[in-house]
Order: sequence, then C-alpha cells, then structure tokens
Amino acid sequence: MYTSLPWNNYYGFFGFIWYILLACGLFQTFRKAGEEGWKAIIPIYNLYICFKIANKESMFWLWGGSLLLSGLFAWMSNLAIFFLLGAVSTIFSLIAALLLADMWYGISVNFGHGFGFALGLIFLNPLFIIILGFGDSQYRSFYRRY
Repeated sequence: MYTSLPWNNYYGFFGFIWYILLACGLFQTFRKAGEEGWKAIIPIYNLYICFKIANKESMFWLWGGSLLLSGLFAWMSNLAIFFLLGAVSTIFSLIAALLLADMWYGISVNFGHGFGFALGLIFLNPLFIIILGFGDSQYRSFYRRY
C-alpha cells in the first residue's frame, strides 16, 4: 500500500511556484533580448528561445535528440537483453545536461556576465533569471561559438 509523506503534498505546489517565477523572469529576459515575452510561457518553446538568445539554435536540436535517445535507451534497458543500454542512456543524459549548461553560459555572456553568473543560472535558475530579467543587465549578442 502506498503511504504519502506529509511533504509529498507540497511538491506540485512548489513546482508550480518554481515555474511561475521562471516564466516571469524569462518574460522580462526575452523582452530585453528582443523576443516577445509571451514565448516564456510555452514550456519547450521557451527553451528554444533561450538557445536562440545564447546564439546556439542548432544546439537545441542536439539537446532534444540526446534527451530522446536517453529516454529510448532507458526504456530499452528495462528489457533483459539490453541491460547495458542503461549506461548509454546515462551518457546521453549527461550530454543533454552539458548542452543545457553551455546554453546558460551563452546567455550569461550575452548579458555581460561571466562564469559565476552562469553557475547561478544553472543551479538557482529562477532566482538568477529574475535577476537577469529585472536587473540592469543589457543584452549584447556577441557570444557565438557555433
């Protein structure tokens, strides 16, 4: 029988608050970068716009592909024959995480910040997105690696 811990009831609530804070910060960040603010509300599309702001649109498709392959290999690893595919799934998950971290670094540099701010965007995302959106940072699109 499933027993619910008292804090399990709050995960959905705090997840919703997390998303609202992120969407508000992204709304302002998108407007600073010359994009329309409503794009921050749509879940996957807002990540595409983030990759676009970081000047890495093509990386979005690599990120999506690595997530798709990670899920596929994780599903296949549940079959008895393909038990080693769990490691492959983990590798694709790490690739997706690194691509996302690179995107946040690109956004940080394009708004005139450095590596420390990028770490904030990675680990305390809504807080640093709000700082980016409502702070004094100006968008300068000069960071292009790909």
